[in-house]
Amino acid sequence: MPAVWISKPKISVLAQRRMFYLIVVYCLLLPGVCQNVMAERRPLLLAGKTSLYQRILTRPGALLYSTPGGKEIRSAKPLPPLSIFFVYGRKQVDSREWLEVGAASQEPTDGWLPDDKAIDWKQTLTVSFTIPANRDLALFFRDQAKLEQLLQSPQALSTLEALRRKIKQGNLPADFPVIAMEPSTYVDPTKHFYLLPILNFDEIDLESGYSTQLFNVAAVTLQAGEQDDLLRQTRNGPARQDKSALLKNYHAGIVFVIDTTTSMGPYLNRTREAIHRIYQRLKQSNWGRNVSFGLVAFRNNIDITPGLDYVAKTFATLEDGRDEATFFAKVNQAAPAQISSHQFNEDVYAGIFKAIEEFDWSGYDGRFIVLITDAGAVEGTDPLSQTHLNADGLRIRAQEKEGGKIAIYALHLLTPAGRDTHELAASQYQTLTHWGNVGPLYFGVEAGSVTEFGKQVDTLAASLVQQVADASSGKLVEVPAVGAAGALEQKIASVGRAMQLAYLGRAGETEAPRLIDAWVADRDPAQPTHKTLEVRVLITKNQLSDLQQTLKTILEAGERTRFNPKEFFTQVLSVAARMSRRPETVSIEAGLAAPTGALKKPQRLGDLGLVDEWLEGLPYKSKIMKLTEPQWLEWSISQQREFLDELEEKILLYQRFHDDLDRWVTLDAGRVKGDAVCLIPIDILP
Repeated sequence: MPAVWISKPKISVLAQRRMFYLIVVYCLLLPGVCQNVMAERRPLLLAGKTSLYQRILTRPGALLYSTPGGKEIRSAKPLPPLSIFFVYGRKQVDSREWLEVGAASQEPTDGWLPDDKAIDWKQTLTVSFTIPANRDLALFFRDQAKLEQLLQSPQALSTLEALRRKIKQGNLPADFPVIAMEPSTYVDPTKHFYLLPILNFDEIDLESGYSTQLFNVAAVTLQAGEQDDLLRQTRNGPARQDKSALLKNYHAGIVFVIDTTTSMGPYLNRTREAIHRIYQRLKQSNWGRNVSFGLVAFRNNIDITPGLDYVAKTFATLEDGRDEATFFAKVNQAAPAQISSHQFNEDVYAGIFKAIEEFDWSGYDGRFIVLITDAGAVEGTDPLSQTHLNADGLRIRAQEKEGGKIAIYALHLLTPAGRDTHELAASQYQTLTHWGNVGPLYFGVEAGSVTEFGKQVDTLAASLVQQVADASSGKLVEVPAVGAAGALEQKIASVGRAMQLAYLGRAGETEAPRLIDAWVADRDPAQPTHKTLEVRVLITKNQLSDLQQTLKTILEAGERTRFNPKEFFTQVLSVAARMSRRPETVSIEAGLAAPTGALKKPQRLGDLGLVDEWLEGLPYKSKIMKLTEPQWLEWSISQQREFLDELEEKILLYQRFHDDLDRWVTLDAGRVKGDAVCLIPIDILP
């Protein structure tokens, strides 16, 4: 042993000298790289957190200074209102607190500003507009008290209508209570990034008996330019003639996803007949090229029943559907199976998934899937499911599709043979087809009548095509009053109008109003079941990656211990310690190897130190992270499998968001790639 220590110092000194010279040369040649290596300073942490940084939103007129105290202005131009910054330092100068801020989570910082020009933003919750179809536009009020007083008044509806009339007339008084109005066409936050960060909130009861959330929000868009009169800016959206011109380029894609098992022959033929009639109409119009059809067929697992030939198969793409002859040459090959599946329910979700993910929807503004089946769907938890996805996961995939939402309609044939599956299938398809304020786009066909089915598929196809015809004339879809049309016609019109408003928002590049501080209700008082706003979470790329890795860790532990569930929590903890940036924190939080030996074993998955603290800090209860070990052990094998399948589905969804480059926005000029942000619906959190 001493011999080793005798020879080692000589080598070590020589190595140290060489390393010293190399470092000096390296830093002289590459000072930027050296500086990045040496600089490890990070923003200040929120109180009680180990990885969540302090952030602020700038107030109007905020200036950056080189030093605290305001003696040297770094830039004479004020920052855009509500710019987002990390806080690196706080310092008192002449009884005034100054903040050192930076746009990125790594140095260098950008400068100093006084704290009265900043708003602390502890949460990353924001709201975004729902599609303004079949509801009134949201109004933004100067203060909470006036909004509350108005909403709780018996004259709320007439007062709101009077306010909207005054806004249209213009020449508003200085004390007008409304400071902005929602744009008349849809603003897609994934395409035209905007923030409506929640600064405060309250809940009140309406005269109708419903309750509504009141949000105190601020707003910012990334578009440059001086702030204009907000109400006038909002009214100066695309003019009527501009909208008419834009609507003429509105295109619709309609994909039928149809069951081709043994019982479905008459319905398959009747669907082809309905499409054939539509093609005849298209040929006689000058807008026929603005509509296209596709067709996907589905059956069930072919490992169990090889004679079924396929689980899901595309017979005609939307490109095929641009030409009638090509379309029918392909879809005429679709025929009912010659043998029965191993069960009555079919792998419906495999067909829906293929239509959503494998079709090229680019270039189509109205996007529709029409599901036709007499069966229920094989659940994603079933080992024989091809996709392992459930109805809610597919709904989210369809409505978060890049380039625009996809609406799914379901025509469910209530045949006597499927009587035992009707209730569950209806529940599945109501979830799958749920569309914002419109509700489920689910329609049952009593007794599976071919005649009644024919009427419904004719109405559906003709109505969707009529929307394109109206658009070609520059007209928006008109939604009939309740009772003036059947449920099918009314819902088709409501969804169609929403599609067209979303298209106008994209084509006309509608921006969010640039208001500073206001109160808004999340429901339309005239129709309290209709949401005007939905809550989203601002998430960074690093946070999404951490969240995905967390779920992968839990999933892999569950798969490894599926025959020995008692080891599940131990397995998760073991991996958590290895992957954590601070392994000692995982051990202490989990109660392992603590010096006192007094800490307890983790009680929930959320105690294992894997979850990013931003998730813990949200007013949101995580279904997955609150899982306890006793609960896990009490579950049946099928319940545990369902839990793991849900994890897998969310992992795939997060990967899709991660890979969708159009979703990500850089707030620091791209300096730190992991700081890029996007907005995700709060209900897709684990």
